Amino acid sequence: MKRVIFIVVTLITLSLLATTASAQLSASRLGLGFNVGGQRIYCDKPKTGVGGGVEGYAKYAISPKFFAVGSFGYGELSDGTLIFDKCTFSTDVLNLDMKLGVNLASGGNLIPYAYAGFGAIWFHLDPPMGSGHYFGGYFDAAWMFGGGFEYRLSPRMALNSYVDYRFTSGDDLDGGYHNQWSKSKDGYLNFRTGLTFYRENSYFNRSKEIEVADKTPIEELANGEAGNFDAGDSGSDDLSKLLEGIDQYEEQSAADNSMGEYVQLKAKLDELNQAISQKELEIEELKSQLEYRKDRIAELEGGFSTRSTAMSASMNADISDFTATYEEAMQHFYAREFDAAINLFNSLLQTYPTHKLASNCQYWIGECFFGKHDYQSAVDALEKVLAYQQSHKKDDALLMLGRCYLKLGDKQLALQMFDKLMNEYPDSEYFEKAQKYAQKM
Repeated sequence: MKRVIFIVVTLITLSLLATTASAQLSASRLGLGFNVGGQRIYCDKPKTGVGGGVEGYAKYAISPKFFAVGSFGYGELSDGTLIFDKCTFSTDVLNLDMKLGVNLASGGNLIPYAYAGFGAIWFHLDPPMGSGHYFGGYFDAAWMFGGGFEYRLSPRMALNSYVDYRFTSGDDLDGGYHNQWSKSKDGYLNFRTGLTFYRENSYFNRSKEIEVADKTPIEELANGEAGNFDAGDSGSDDLSKLLEGIDQYEEQSAADNSMGEYVQLKAKLDELNQAISQKELEIEELKSQLEYRKDRIAELEGGFSTRSTAMSASMNADISDFTATYEEAMQHFYAREFDAAINLFNSLLQTYPTHKLASNCQYWIGECFFGKHDYQSAVDALEKVLAYQQSHKKDDALLMLGRCYLKLGDKQLALQMFDKLMNEYPDSEYFEKAQKYAQKM
């Protein structure tokens, strides 16, 4: 009954270890397995037998050549065989091990390996039948060395078999038995056979990908269509192909230790990333110009729609003069003739201080100073826009104020402007842009 409890506890612990390992380690490098086998104690007893055992483990590939194994198992040691012979002692052992190993060959389905490691054991000494004694449980340390082989049955499953010898620091595995000839520390020979399960795209199953990478010159992956790269779909495809090439080449370079070409490929990737950043800036500039033109159309349409037949001829003349001057100022702005635009907008503000587009003139003065890289003057002009009681340029001004403060190095004030835009104008067309600026800070 006690052995059944040990086995149940072992399986529950193995499930927890497997879940933890799967969450923490790269799944493509991880294998989970279960072994059965036996062990034979070497101690002061003149006669020993073979006991059964089970073990679960997680195997992690550090590289194609080296690996680590964490295991937890249960076994029995005695001077009988498989608990059927009459014995003078029987020891139940729980072991928790950590091993580091090296593959002695690569390629093919059969992979021999060797390993060494250490661990902790807990053992319980069962009394002989009819003795009536109880020996309790003990902890001890163990270190081991051994070897075995792994045979790949399929891309996802392998047969694993190994033998190792385990040394302990104590002399109690045999129930504390001593004789006058031998008082060596106890140890035991451990042999196991079982199955290891991997993902389909396991770290060990990429020979086909490496073959494809071998046939693809690195220069083609690096250059490809990079000369025709833009910020659209073709650029994304080029970058995806390049990343796939890097992933394949990492496996090959780890196998043959050729890192020179890999470094060159990474440099090409950095260049493409820089090109993407540049294209994104150009796209933002084009979007900004498109928004300016939309504002211009809306402003012109608003000016024409407010005309009334009831207005006097002098009022019509004033509106006509304002519209013509406003349009001329905008033309200077788009031509990046900022000083001329500022003069015209200031003239409009002086002549028509109460015009409904007066706040627009004030806003574009701020945009002109921003274009001249005079960010403090731009701040002064844009803050005046916020002072207008009614203006449809206030959310525009808040966005530009945030950008000005960023240029001036005051991130705290910049963040205040972006937050104010998002809080007071949640339906603004600039909400997402302000949100992106705020998230980057």
